[in-house]
Amino acid sequence: MIKKGFILLIFFAAFCSLWQIVSFADQPLGLETLISEARANNPDILAAKKRWEASKARIPQAKSLDNPTVALEFEKIPRGTFQLNNVMPEDRMLSIAQMFPLFGKLSLKGKIAVVESQMNASEYKAKELEVVNEVKNAYYDLFMNYKEIELNKESRALLEAIAKSVEAKYSVGEMSQEEVYKLHSEIARLNNRILNLEQEKSSLKTRLNALLSREAESPLGMPDLPEDVSFNKDIRALYELTLLNQPELIIFSYAIEKNKFAKSLAKRSLFPDLMSELTLRGITSGMTGSWDLMLALSVPFWFWTKQRYEIKEAVYNLEEAEAAYTAMKNKAFSETKDLYTKIEIARNKLKLSKSDLMPILEGSIGVSLTAFRSGKGDFMALLDTQRMLVENKMDYYRALVEYHMHLANLERTVGISLTEDSEVRK
Repeated sequence: MIKKGFILLIFFAAFCSLWQIVSFADQPLGLETLISEARANNPDILAAKKRWEASKARIPQAKSLDNPTVALEFEKIPRGTFQLNNVMPEDRMLSIAQMFPLFGKLSLKGKIAVVESQMNASEYKAKELEVVNEVKNAYYDLFMNYKEIELNKESRALLEAIAKSVEAKYSVGEMSQEEVYKLHSEIARLNNRILNLEQEKSSLKTRLNALLSREAESPLGMPDLPEDVSFNKDIRALYELTLLNQPELIIFSYAIEKNKFAKSLAKRSLFPDLMSELTLRGITSGMTGSWDLMLALSVPFWFWTKQRYEIKEAVYNLEEAEAAYTAMKNKAFSETKDLYTKIEIARNKLKLSKSDLMPILEGSIGVSLTAFRSGKGDFMALLDTQRMLVENKMDYYRALVEYHMHLANLERTVGISLTEDSEVRK
């Protein structure tokens, strides 16, 4: 009795788990929810954020003085002994020394650290945009997979309905065996295609779960894609947005700023630094004795082989950063234009499929199906028309996915969302 109850309990738990997965799969899968989850949980984004936070912690370090040197000194120790108590009080000294970089060197080091932190912040934003773009593309691929399965199942259902009429006509000699064979071959091909797409769906879901840092087999609902393709940004406005917001371009601009500070710091290496040391004597005599003060300057004596080439290096680094920024800007503008053109091409494909081809093919297959059932239509023409209609619907959804993918890639290139009223942020 106990064993039977235990088995029923396991069965009930398995049924509840299966019901939860099935019901979850039927729910719509919102893209914005996935994007928010990826921003919060994706390990690549979190790692980039921690690198940025670590770089902020380096700013006060860069502006700080080096550690002072504290020394305890005993002079005139008698020869052949190590009796420190025999040293005269005046020869027992405590000293503290500190190096002071002059002419704004510490300030420039702090500015360089600030710019490096800003570069890390832009890298964090770039990584976030990259992961969000990957989530969108994985979502769109999953959507296309669902649509392909749906359209293939619709096509199979239609062919199975036609098969009943074909078999009935074949039994009375009105259809050839070859036509029956072609019909069943087409149904078998669709069955195989649907099976492959179902397996592909599992892989696509695992890819999306990985981006969200979920368990590989976590259930996902059904994706949905809006058919609104009203994107109409001006290309010059997109160039301006790219210039102000693309993280990679901003990183290159910060590299120029950083190398300008580095050049100024290299020039200041020609100036000396100050070393100061304060020494107190008689530290064990119960009262403070005399004290010594030492001030010293570091002299850049070998400037023609060291500081001179340090400045040259800084100048070349600055020129390299300026050239790299220009190259990156040209590349960013080229990518922006290319994606803008691809969006327009996808919109034209959508218009052709939905407004022109689809109504014609739907009307044609309706006429062909009616004629075939009345015994006046050509079976092969019906089969070809049905295949063309399915392919056109596939082309429509492929163009819709291409439109959204190109738009997502354009947002990645520009650096901000283009589907909502986002403020331009620098």
